[in-house]
Formats: sequence, C-alpha cells, structure tokens
Amino acid sequence: MSCGLCLNDCPTYRIIGDEADSPRGRIHLVREMLATPGAPKASTVEHLEACLVCRACETACPSLVPFGRIMEGAREEIADRRAPGGPRGRIRAALVDVVTRPRLLRVLSSLASLYDRIGMRALARRVLPRRLAEMQSLLPLPEGAPYRPRGRSDADVQLVAGCVMAVAFGETQRATARLLEGAGRSVGSPEAQVCCGALHAHAGLGQRARELARSNIEAFGDGERPIVVTAAGCGAHLRAYGHLLRDDPGYADRASRFAARVRDASEVLAPADARRSLGRPVRVVYQDACHLAHGQGIRRQPRDLLRAIDGVELVAIADPERCCGSAGIYNLTHPEVATQLQRQKVAAILAARPDAVVSANPGCILQIQGGLRAAGSDVRVVHLMRALDDPASLSKGASPSKR
Repeated sequence: MSCGLCLNDCPTYRIIGDEADSPRGRIHLVREMLATPGAPKASTVEHLEACLVCRACETACPSLVPFGRIMEGAREEIADRRAPGGPRGRIRAALVDVVTRPRLLRVLSSLASLYDRIGMRALARRVLPRRLAEMQSLLPLPEGAPYRPRGRSDADVQLVAGCVMAVAFGETQRATARLLEGAGRSVGSPEAQVCCGALHAHAGLGQRARELARSNIEAFGDGERPIVVTAAGCGAHLRAYGHLLRDDPGYADRASRFAARVRDASEVLAPADARRSLGRPVRVVYQDACHLAHGQGIRRQPRDLLRAIDGVELVAIADPERCCGSAGIYNLTHPEVATQLQRQKVAAILAARPDAVVSANPGCILQIQGGLRAAGSDVRVVHLMRALDDPASLSKGASPSKR
C-alpha cells in the first residue's frame, strides 16, 4: 500500500521524519529484502528495528493491512539471514528470554525492591548520567508477593499469570481474581503455563515464540473456558496464536480455538461488577495501551468500568492513543525515540491535571511512571484491575491496600 494515510499516526515517523521510518517505507524495505537473497542491508535492519510495532498504522489503514504481522515476519527473516551466533543476536535473545524464567525474574524484582528501599534509586537519579538514570527509573518494584498460579478443576475462567505481571504486579493479579470471583466466576490459573512469547515474536525469535505457544496450548487445554489476560501486549499476542502456528499441522486448529477464547479482563467484567465509591471526586486519565486499542480494538470497556466508580471523572488528553514509548524492550534498545515519546505522553497527561493515570499494560505503567517522576510529578499510575478492586489506589498519597 502507498496511500500514506498512516504517516501521521506513526510515532517513529513523526519523530524521525524519514520515509523509511514510516509504515509505507518499511513495507517497501520488507519487499526489497524478500526479493534480495543474502544478509539484509544494515540500513534496512536499522529502519525495521526502529519500529515500535504499536500497530497505530493498522487503526489508520483503510485497507486493513496487518502491519504487525508483516513486521514480526520481517524481523524473523532478518534473524534467520544474519550470521548464526552473532553477539548482537545472542544478547538480544538472552535479554528477551529472561521473561521465561520466573525464578530469575523474582530474584531481579527482589533486588530492585532492595535497591529502592536503601535509597539507591533516588541517589542514582542525582549522580548517574542522564540515560542511565532514566533506565533505572524503569525498574519494576513488586507491589506485594508474586502471584502464584493455581489450577482449579471447577474453574470457568482461566487467568494468564504473565511474566512481569506475576512477579511485579502480584497484587493486580490477585485483584483481578477477586473481581472475577465477585462477579460470580470461578477462577483458575494453570500452573504449567509459560511466557506468552510476545517479546520473542516482536524480536524476530519466531521459533522460540512458537515453542512457548505450544506449551501454553497444552497448559490451558482445550474447551470453551475464557482465557483472561491483564496485560495488553500478552493479550494481543495470545489472540494471534492461530496465525503464529498456522503452518503447524499438529497445532494449527487448536491454536485457532485457543486464540478465540482469549479475553482481556475488561471484556469479562461488566460495569455492575465494578460499582464502588471513592467518597470524593478524582480526576483520572485512562491511558490506551497500544496493543489493547490498536491490537485488540478495546477502548470503550475500560472506560465504562472506571465510570462505574462513583467519584471518578475521566479526563481526556491530547493524542490519547499515541504510544508512550515502552513497546516491550524498545525503551532499552531505542532509548532516544522512547524518551521523546515518554516526554510527549507525560506532557499531555500533566496538561490534563489528573490525580491518577490508569492503564491496562505493565510496560505502559512503568514507562509513564518513570516519566512522571522525572518531571517531578507525584501523580499515581495504577493498573485498571487494581483501580477497580481498590479505588483508594487512585488518590494521591494513598497507599493501596494489600488484601
């Protein structure tokens, strides 16, 4: 496609201003790469890896070009054509695969918590070079004990524990289970589940992503029970399992049926399930996670749930669906662009004068939280499920309860 209607919606094109860093330009580079044997040009790799895969272009595209799938396929092609065992590829694969190791994640999360408690985070902001100080601000601090998945034979919904969600957002996962149970659902969470593989697919590690998908299909089993997700990026990828395993004769049909069962938690709960009262007005910005809005088309449901809390005033911001710059590990691999996007998002939020920001994706929460703190703001950033379960978490200075 070459109409260019997506250009204004592409965050990297708006910042970099190069046609090769637009959806249209990247599709041209992919076609050129596929038509040319051998290792891809370094410039081609640079432009393709600079994409956030936020999928805003898909929302803007009148022809419904599946750009996210194109980009994931292109990155896998790049990985396949590169010299095997190259240092850059090994480092990226190792960095991404950390999320598949829950014990290591728990150790890292505990170290991050200790780092914060002894004051090192505050000290680092003052003494480290700017870029290192920004990176350490993205460390996730655990909001309680990790969430431990437990299977239930009588469960009528199955909760995806997640990687970062289970370790750093344990209270959010427990809040989700409480909300679902309060709505009359029986909640189970298969103990054999693994990382969804979203980061692997985005990084071009297609074979590893397919291995993880097969493991999850086995762990969650067949049937009709909804598979509930609390992380936008995970949900979008789980819904794509049918495409990911389309060429696998042993899993193609099962993967399609699995994908059809995936639901974001905001789709399973109804506003009546979120009736709460804050006791005082609170201004709330809802941050549309890219893979929830563009990847899954979910925009209305989270807002309806927040409006069900008596006292919540939803306030709009400029460019509400513009990417915040998190995008998996993009804020680590492309810090310059990510930081610009972070600052733009934070400026838009502060202009709305909210008491709290709510999002449905851990990466967005960490990215926006880091940006707000860098701007000297104490505005709270809370996961949607935590806000619904404990509305006090939306108040400035409040300490969310751990029930």
